[in-house]
Amino acid sequence: GAFGLDDWDDVDDGDWPTLLLGNGASRAVSSKFAYGSLFSVAPLTRDDRDLFDALDTTNFEEVLSHLRTASLVCGQLGHPASEVDDRYESIRDALIDAVNDHHVSWHEVDDGDRLLRIRGALLSYQAVFTTSYDLLIYWAMMNAGVPPGDGFGDLFWNGRHAFDPLDTSPFDNKTLVYWLHGGLHLYRTPAGETRKRTNNGAGLLATFASGSRLPLFVSEGTWRRKRSAIRRSDYLEHVYNTFAETAGRLVVFGQALGSSDGHLITAVLRDPTREVAYGIYPTTQHAANLQRAQVESHFPQANITFFDSSTHPLGDPALLVP
Repeated sequence: GAFGLDDWDDVDDGDWPTLLLGNGASRAVSSKFAYGSLFSVAPLTRDDRDLFDALDTTNFEEVLSHLRTASLVCGQLGHPASEVDDRYESIRDALIDAVNDHHVSWHEVDDGDRLLRIRGALLSYQAVFTTSYDLLIYWAMMNAGVPPGDGFGDLFWNGRHAFDPLDTSPFDNKTLVYWLHGGLHLYRTPAGETRKRTNNGAGLLATFASGSRLPLFVSEGTWRRKRSAIRRSDYLEHVYNTFAETAGRLVVFGQALGSSDGHLITAVLRDPTREVAYGIYPTTQHAANLQRAQVESHFPQANITFFDSSTHPLGDPALLVP
């Protein structure tokens, strides 16, 4: 293959049970996902940014959560909460604008058989762990099946579409999908419960940050900040621990393992000598060599195969929305 990388067909023997999927899979579908950070592209006001700075975070969910608590406390103490509520509205609106500007629409992705092809590729794994919080994987899961989504499981299987930490055992040989950093279709109730919005198509993007439903996703930050955000949610903590407990053969696709991914590296290293198939999107020989060296330095005992991610079904150039 190109730049000394294997083709996926030569690596795939049908026995790779676990997939770690990152933002590169979304970029294979649309260049709209190629932004560095949601915080950097959001139309935040000076006052909004000052609040992020004061809380020392760039994670929207964290700031909105603090503001909601502040509003409640103001109300209890008889202080007017209007300024706090204005900040909440302003930041929430900036988040909605940023996501809408940088997310491909359901109609664009649904054109052709893109979602079906992504769905088919995901179904070949037993477990899919994704750090992407966009809607592509959820749309692909729900794109077929009777009922829609059949073949997949996601831990939101009780009557309220809520995560129950006491009910997490897989059943029925489904492909289980885990959102390591949350998702735009997930939200946290005021009581701290994580629930899933259910709407197959275009409507999900319009409603993700509506009303008092706080979206649950870890949009950015250092890996230590991401790790502490994960600890604040029973769902995210369960997913992270489940990923850390997976052993054996692992495919890594579209997921850089750099300085902001220390928590993922730590989890993968729980089985230090595992076999890893690592996808590299080849641009130049130099870039490919650098990425190989970085990954090899993180996992010195692992048996790593590097493949050209454009030869994997999830990196097929035909998936790109024109």
